Amino acid sequence: MRSAKRKEALSPNLFSDVYDYTTPTSLKGRAIIDIKRQVKRSVDEKFHLVDEEEFDREKGQGRDIFTISFDDFVTNLRIDGGSVKKVQIHTCDSVTANGTWSVGTDATNITADTENYISAGASLNFDTNSGATTAFIENSTMTQKDLTTHDEKSSMFVWVYIPATSGLTNFILRWGNDSSNFWSRTVTTDSGGNAFSIGWNLLRFNWSGATETGTVAPATIDYIRLTITKTAGMAAATDWRVDDIVSRIGDIYDVVYYTRFGWQNSSEAYLENSTATTDTLLAQSDEVEIIVSKSAEIIAAELKEYDDVKFYREEYARLKAAYTYAYPSEAITRVQRYYKIRRNRF
Repeated sequence: MRSAKRKEALSPNLFSDVYDYTTPTSLKGRAIIDIKRQVKRSVDEKFHLVDEEEFDREKGQGRDIFTISFDDFVTNLRIDGGSVKKVQIHTCDSVTANGTWSVGTDATNITADTENYISAGASLNFDTNSGATTAFIENSTMTQKDLTTHDEKSSMFVWVYIPATSGLTNFILRWGNDSSNFWSRTVTTDSGGNAFSIGWNLLRFNWSGATETGTVAPATIDYIRLTITKTAGMAAATDWRVDDIVSRIGDIYDVVYYTRFGWQNSSEAYLENSTATTDTLLAQSDEVEIIVSKSAEIIAAELKEYDDVKFYREEYARLKAAYTYAYPSEAITRVQRYYKIRRNRF
């Protein structure tokens, strides 16, 4: 029904090469109507719904696609789009090529890993011991980066390979000029808002709201530290990995969708099902008329008033047909590319 349309800001902002976003809590199935830039939308920008497998193969190809995945009763919104506004902070492909990486507290044995990485041919690999509540890697001598235009606007993204999650609490990122002048931010979930999992996790540290220690000059960022907070009893773990540290400015988008929450209680909280006689049905008058007809049909069936059942069933069908003709569903229909023609250049 048109009264079930909702709009909310995409969280986080839309970033190129970042694919996982927070799904609207009340989204009904895959019923997304539009993913739209809040300002300056181009005439040809339109997102297409594809299945999970096609999205995974085709992401990064500039197709403006999205998918809805369902994993262990968690609904995930994945989008490929957004403009490229980024500064590479560190590629993490060498321990010494761009400044020197060192380890602290329970972190040890840092090396370059050329077998398991996200980009640039390597990642930083290290182990953690048991005993302390933190472990960190840091670089205080890397090439300076000018983040003046990113100050308070961007998010810092870091890929982290997590070998174990039992006893893991959070990650803390510091970025700044030195160990006395830096911003810091703590995250307890991955970029998409999901719990940390074994394997590669993309972490997002929003600059807005980060804590500033000392006075930081954003034009000369050359210090970075990633800290793992854990329990002291967390078992020693090998092969933690860190890769591709990037500052990105995202684009502000809205998601328009159909909700499955058609009721509201006296406290104005949205509900999927009515639980009290004081709840309000969120529908327009012509929609209420359709709902009443179906309700009358069900009641007549319970009362075994079969003439009334026939009457209200026909009335419901008539009203529904007229309504769907006037207000067809606006949800984006899933498309599928059955084959891809590879063109040779002559």
